[in-house]
Amino acid sequence: MFIYFRFLSYSLLFCLFCSASQKDIFAVQNVAKKKSISGKNQKKSKAESDKKRKTPFKSSTILSNTKIKNSPPVRPNLSLRMEAEQIKSAASWIDRIISDSLIKSGQKPNPLSDDFVFLRRIYLDIVGRIPTDDEARDFLKDRNQEKRSKLIDKLLISPGYRSHLFNWLADLLRHKGSIKRTDYSNYERWLKDQIVKNRTWNEMVFDMLTVEGSIASSGPAGYLLRDPGMPLDNLSNTLNIFLGANVACAQCHDHPFADWTQREFYELAAFFGATEVSDRDPRKVGNKLGKGSLTKQDVIKAVAPNLARVHTISNQKLKFPDDYAYSDVEPGSSVDPLLFVWGDETPSVDVNSKNPRNLRKNFAQWLTHKENPRFALSIANRLWRRSFGLAVQEPMEDLDDLSKSSNPILLELLGRIMVASDFDLREFQRVLFNTKSYQAKVGVMPKSADSGKYLFSGPVLRRMTAEQAWDSILTLVMGENLDDFKIDRSHRVTRFEFPFYEMSSQAVGKVIHDMKRKGHVSKNLGFRLNELDFVNGKRPPKIEGEYLLRASEMTQPAKDNHFLRMFGQSSRDLVNDSSSEGSIPQALMLMNGEVQYMLSNTESRLSRKLKKSGGLEPAIQFLFLSFFGRPPTPEEISTIKTALENGMRPEDLTWALFNSTEFLFVQ
Repeated sequence: MFIYFRFLSYSLLFCLFCSASQKDIFAVQNVAKKKSISGKNQKKSKAESDKKRKTPFKSSTILSNTKIKNSPPVRPNLSLRMEAEQIKSAASWIDRIISDSLIKSGQKPNPLSDDFVFLRRIYLDIVGRIPTDDEARDFLKDRNQEKRSKLIDKLLISPGYRSHLFNWLADLLRHKGSIKRTDYSNYERWLKDQIVKNRTWNEMVFDMLTVEGSIASSGPAGYLLRDPGMPLDNLSNTLNIFLGANVACAQCHDHPFADWTQREFYELAAFFGATEVSDRDPRKVGNKLGKGSLTKQDVIKAVAPNLARVHTISNQKLKFPDDYAYSDVEPGSSVDPLLFVWGDETPSVDVNSKNPRNLRKNFAQWLTHKENPRFALSIANRLWRRSFGLAVQEPMEDLDDLSKSSNPILLELLGRIMVASDFDLREFQRVLFNTKSYQAKVGVMPKSADSGKYLFSGPVLRRMTAEQAWDSILTLVMGENLDDFKIDRSHRVTRFEFPFYEMSSQAVGKVIHDMKRKGHVSKNLGFRLNELDFVNGKRPPKIEGEYLLRASEMTQPAKDNHFLRMFGQSSRDLVNDSSSEGSIPQALMLMNGEVQYMLSNTESRLSRKLKKSGGLEPAIQFLFLSFFGRPPTPEEISTIKTALENGMRPEDLTWALFNSTEFLFVQ
């Protein structure tokens, strides 16, 4: 009874924080119950012709005075919308719920980490790299009692935050720079712009699901075009990413382990039944128009970005499969779009199946609705894992049964905080980073079978991601300047934008001729970076002929033999497919690979500052601050001096620190 009233008081106080009348945030449904809802008058609408009149466009009206260039960089949103007291209040409720859970199980929260550990952890988690020696020194000598929260705010509005968040989103959304003949650079530019502007999560997702147009004309089209011609696979990935729903099996039959039926899956897929997601093979157009001075390859380059498009048609075409094995509907019959919700929370979405052109919009309204509990819970659970090393509910792709989470009350609260922060991912992370639970000393990663029993006495000890390791190496080589160099390849796609589907073949040929004459087709389109790719004309430095760029600015994903891929960067074939598992090739690359040459190169920041450090002890101090964000202990200094007297070379110390577990792990 005492516990019940204590939880009830938490709910009432948190409602004040949210400034909204909400249900008891601790009323957790043990098993999700779905209810189908549908719009009115869901009869088939009369099929309309989707053919468009071919317009004899003149090429001059499309390319007159067109210069090949990227659109200007967007202005970053540097405003934090929540007050410091709101952040502290939300963080304190998280800490109290975790503390109660630990006490109930006979455990205690871990003590707070010291400034050295916190400094390195917060840099890695927010900006994706270790701090420089100067940044470490400035923070450690600061005597302000609020210096931790001030550093969190500073990092969250920095370019490094935007770079690091893009890496995470690219993994989540399976982003690739190119697939077959489709270049997704315009989609990448759009994603990065949303992060720079701090667009809210619900807005971003809505845009990706309701987009119209080609990859050349509309950046967010890249999301649906990730699975062209595969609407069922795309829906499966969409429900996985945005709702934490594991529905892949329901494409073919009722899910054997989750409360999903094949009929429910098809009824949701019908919201995309009036959508064509196509990346037609441009070689057919190339064969037809590639004549004379216009080669087949010229045509392919120009039309491919326009053939890859998302287009709404006039009728919903999805049907149940001919081998549908259940008695509730006829095999091969048309599917009526139906939405569902969990429990009694029903987002107010009016589905009008008489107008199939609105179906995707209806679906997006339902999915991103603040009253759709799984939408907020899913992204909150994913961001918690990103900060703490382990999700409240594992696996993240299965949120059907909330009772399986390590702390159902905590998970429900995180969803409420996400809604209260208006789906602002930056503000939500700001809350997490300000908790005592996050700032505590680390715990040990439990075995996978016991992940549901970890109660978050602190974050778990974890290895850096591939992107964190690479960007930390660049920090040693370049310092803070690594964020000055950005790459934008979107001009390689947007230069070809023209209304292909509204033009005759003759008009298309004239446009491509004009493009070739003005240099659009052949200029600056190789795999190598060129002047048009460098944002604001800033060319990054090189070592051994390779540009030094953060992971976010490199080809997505990196080439198979690159450091990033060797250290577990995702192939982007599956959602969240990255790995932090160690391997012998990784160890060999650290000991003898290109990164050792980068660090020891005379032009690297590490080498230049080490040379100017002014003596043995200052050099040791500099190296420890650079690699670990802390000064060496007296015992470490003594051990190093003894090793140097016994023949160890100074460069061997750099090698030893770089290859230490302390460098590679987030404590």
